[in-house]
Amino acid sequence: MFSQFVNDGVPAPVFWAFVGAAIIIQGISKSGFAGGAGILSMPLMFFVMPVNRAAAVMLPLLILCDMNAIYHHRRNKDWKTVLRLYIPSVFGIAAGAAVWWWIGREGVEGYGIWIKRFVGVIAMVFAVYIACKEMAMAWIDRFRPGAAAGWAAGLAAGFTSTIAHAAGPIVSLYIFAQDLGKTLFVGTVAWTFTLINLSKLPFYFGVGLLEKDVLLFGAVLVPLIPVGSWLGKWMHHRVSETLFNRIILVLVFIAGVQLFFGFDPVMWALKLFGGDG
Repeated sequence: MFSQFVNDGVPAPVFWAFVGAAIIIQGISKSGFAGGAGILSMPLMFFVMPVNRAAAVMLPLLILCDMNAIYHHRRNKDWKTVLRLYIPSVFGIAAGAAVWWWIGREGVEGYGIWIKRFVGVIAMVFAVYIACKEMAMAWIDRFRPGAAAGWAAGLAAGFTSTIAHAAGPIVSLYIFAQDLGKTLFVGTVAWTFTLINLSKLPFYFGVGLLEKDVLLFGAVLVPLIPVGSWLGKWMHHRVSETLFNRIILVLVFIAGVQLFFGFDPVMWALKLFGGDG
């Protein structure tokens, strides 16, 4: 039924294992435990799915996560900071949608590798960000970036979010630098991503990424979100967040290198162990 979502040669059990892990990790990240872990989701899906399908499937699921987040933080937001990022992000979203439109017109087969390389670079940069997060936060804390920096950050966030749902570091660093306090920080981040992801919806429909079969496939994955959320809350009191983040760091960096250089670990493993798909 969902064969069009599976890369050639990928067995169904491997496909569902990678996609299931990607959604559960996203749920863990949105639970508040290891907030940066969600960056691993798209590389995992890119290994077993066409890039356009992976990006499209993830958007409605992210919006569901966002709705839950803003319900809990409905009063915790700084609108000035949200709008400083959100307004320019719309232009970044439009630019990202134009890229997807071009890829759809020219054929995802020829341009999918460039999307993977783009995501690979983001993944490697994000891994370095995780490794140096405390240093980055300490450095950023010396500054109070204003409207001009907000426009730059918003444009970049809108574009990277539209291409690969990977604007987390950009948004988080800018909002952290506003010194809002923990509660307002978390709520402001949640509201910013909610607006960005909702704004991506009409663009995704417009360029043909979101179709009926994508929504049906996404509906099958919805139950994994609360599973990830529950797991994140369970891990909060039982697993070292620092250790978990370090594991994610290594996996994200490895995945980024593999995507950038076009190495497919899934197909390599299947060939190594005699899998014929």
